[in-house]
Amino acid sequence: MTPLPGFNLIFHSIRAGGGMERHVLDLIAYAAGQNMPCRVITRQLAWPGPHPQGVEFVVMPDRTPFSRLNNYIFESRALAQSRQGWPTVSISRAPGAALCIVGGTHLGHLLDRGKKRIGFFDRATIRRETALYQQARQIVSHSAKVAGEIVAHYGIAPNKIATLYPPVDTGQFCLAARANREQTRQAIGIRPDELMLLFPSNNHALKGADLILEALADSDPRLRLVVAGKTPLNAPKVINLGFRDDMPALYAAADAVILASHYEAFGLVGPEAILCGTPAIFSTTVGAAEVLSEQACLRFERNLPALRATLRDTLTRWEAGRLNLLDNPGQHIHYPYSLPQHFNVLFGLLATAAAS
Repeated sequence: MTPLPGFNLIFHSIRAGGGMERHVLDLIAYAAGQNMPCRVITRQLAWPGPHPQGVEFVVMPDRTPFSRLNNYIFESRALAQSRQGWPTVSISRAPGAALCIVGGTHLGHLLDRGKKRIGFFDRATIRRETALYQQARQIVSHSAKVAGEIVAHYGIAPNKIATLYPPVDTGQFCLAARANREQTRQAIGIRPDELMLLFPSNNHALKGADLILEALADSDPRLRLVVAGKTPLNAPKVINLGFRDDMPALYAAADAVILASHYEAFGLVGPEAILCGTPAIFSTTVGAAEVLSEQACLRFERNLPALRATLRDTLTRWEAGRLNLLDNPGQHIHYPYSLPQHFNVLFGLLATAAAS
């Protein structure tokens, strides 16, 4: 790893979760494991377990009852809390950092959703994003899809952007998670003759729940949708698990994970599930589809006929015993996905940005 005296990290929420929240925990834990000091500036702190050594957490309390306003205030003032002499990594929209990590763009999200009316907070968010990208010496995008959005929508030069797909903790997400697969399925309520589709979601509208439910409404009754997320999905024949912190076991218990997202910059659930031996069913709007094999990622155009056809194909593979990925699942992920591979490159980019 490239030597650094330490670094600052700005992110609004330090807690267990999916996507970027999990990535941030991995980043902090990896830096601590390399004895690299870190100051983390955040709005919310709920580190799972004892705080890692060498990490200082600075919590900026909310000032109003309004979450979006609190986030705006946080992003406007967080950089001032950075330790002088250390480069800053911004994952929240806090302009002025040496390096920013981008899991998705707000303007890309609005355009993919087909939103025509852009309100005050949307405009303010886009202005902060633009300043973040313009002022950063290095931008790290989590997919080629996101890199293209930064260039096309924000006018940033392509040579300023490095695409590093998100890493996976291979100690947790691996075939060993299948050890208690049948017990987990029984605890969930899945019968042996049912195909379990796992839907990891904390935003059902964004993740395409409406399309998935419509496709399942007249499909084979053996297809069961299991939702892992904070908010229940109120629909017939859906099993709601609530928020879970045992995602490797759930991935291993499932026959496939599914997302039909309106906008999904990457979709880390795909590589995580694959390493647990479980394929993904992804709409082509999910960024991770660009780096997963066809065997491990069943792709569909985001419309009802295409999803219905893909579910029929999934059922056929399942009946023939060709759905799971038990033979070297890592071969289906076409990028360097281990934590050391990813973070050694990331900290090298940060050192270069700090020196420029």
